[in-house]
Amino acid sequence: MPATSPRTTPPGRNRRWRRRLEVGLTVAAIGVVVWFFHWTVRTSGGFQPPGEEDYYNFLVRGWRQGHLYLSKAPSPELLALADPYDPVQNSAVRMGDASYFKGHYYLYFSGAPAVVLLWPYGAITGRELGTTTAIFIFCVMGFLAATGLWLALRRRYFPGSAWWTAPLVVVLLGVSTHVLVLMRRPLVWELPLSSGFAFSMLALGAVYQALHGRRPVAAMTLAGICYGLAVASRPTCVFGAVLFVPVLWQLRRTLGGGARWWRCASVAAAGVGVCVVALLGHNYARFGNALEFGITYQLSSAYEAKEQHFSLRYAAHNAYIYFLHPGTWSAAFPFVAASSVIGGPPGYLGAWVERICGLAVTFPFLWGVVVLPLAWRGRAQDEAGPLRAMLVAIGLFFLTVLAFYLMFYCATPRYMADFTPALMLLAALAALGLERWAQERGWNAWIASLIAVAGLATVAAGLAVNFDYHNRSLSKLQPEIWARLERLFSNEPVQTKH
Repeated sequence: MPATSPRTTPPGRNRRWRRRLEVGLTVAAIGVVVWFFHWTVRTSGGFQPPGEEDYYNFLVRGWRQGHLYLSKAPSPELLALADPYDPVQNSAVRMGDASYFKGHYYLYFSGAPAVVLLWPYGAITGRELGTTTAIFIFCVMGFLAATGLWLALRRRYFPGSAWWTAPLVVVLLGVSTHVLVLMRRPLVWELPLSSGFAFSMLALGAVYQALHGRRPVAAMTLAGICYGLAVASRPTCVFGAVLFVPVLWQLRRTLGGGARWWRCASVAAAGVGVCVVALLGHNYARFGNALEFGITYQLSSAYEAKEQHFSLRYAAHNAYIYFLHPGTWSAAFPFVAASSVIGGPPGYLGAWVERICGLAVTFPFLWGVVVLPLAWRGRAQDEAGPLRAMLVAIGLFFLTVLAFYLMFYCATPRYMADFTPALMLLAALAALGLERWAQERGWNAWIASLIAVAGLATVAAGLAVNFDYHNRSLSKLQPEIWARLERLFSNEPVQTKH
């Protein structure tokens, strides 16, 4: 009699089938997310030739002309003002959010995206790359880097996790991290954020290779350069460089304190340092002050030189907005409506805070981060050490960037794209740690169900919030698409004509 009944699937074949299903769904999830990114940019007026809103191409044109200011000249009316920085006086004649200094416009936002993408693209092709297209490219880069890191950590440390966790978290990284807000309004404000997202995720991926690969010096070189470009894109990331501390601590344990470890530390510091020095030198060349990024001279709805941009007294208020301020849920598409929190501590720009749904009350999957230590608990030291170093590095990046925003004088959903991807990675790995812990106690079915429900609810919330971004801008830019979506998700019966 055969060892295996004809009706019984051999264990090996069952594992192969699950592996193929996992790989297929993960690849499909990546493709769907990239397609949705493209659709989001396209339906937000993107993929168009550069126009008057494309400040970054004004910057590149200025560089080609041999100077650091924008190629667009201030109007004679602005030049004639008694106080050109007074928002009451300049409201009708300013170039919004540009920095005005000694008769020229400068870009307060980082020039790094232009250095690494827009300028080289123009030099190679002879054409200008629109800001909207650049945002799409950087967002895809960041998403793929975060996805690669997630899949590598899961495969190495959680090989026994449920097959569906791989594609689920891929979708979560794409639609539930507020990265979509950068593509829902792909303009000058969003480009440096998308660049910072891309390079910070690439840096974390390189750190993983340093901890687990055979060429840690090369990996740390790449990590330093990428993180330096993240800082150059978003100076908010500067304190996040402490993420290298647990990595170097772990490398010291595995490599010893010899020349190889010193090379790892040196190349990482050099990569970050060169980018920071270049950033400060650029500031000095423009404004005569290495620490002046242009915010003092920025023309906005506030008198920026008189504002207190950072203060500890803003922290509690911003923490509430970013994590606990609820959206209003309903049965009508898009099912959620964000709102702003008017007012705040003295000096806070409460009147200009954008509509936000707090993370903790909108994305339930993120709550998993509270059990993060379960990810390395009960492992052998040679396994627990690198995993703990990696997770602490991601956590330090998240906490330091978040701390910067908690002390800032306003809150917007686009700022959340700087720190939410790292938080999602931590929550996903914590969920796998919880699943592993539950497997040891025979509670796997219950915990797996909880993870699945929280994950699917967070995917649904991420999609709903996406359609609500920027006061439901899709309804204004694409009214026909919006009407079709309303009909598709409407609870009312579809009226037919006879």
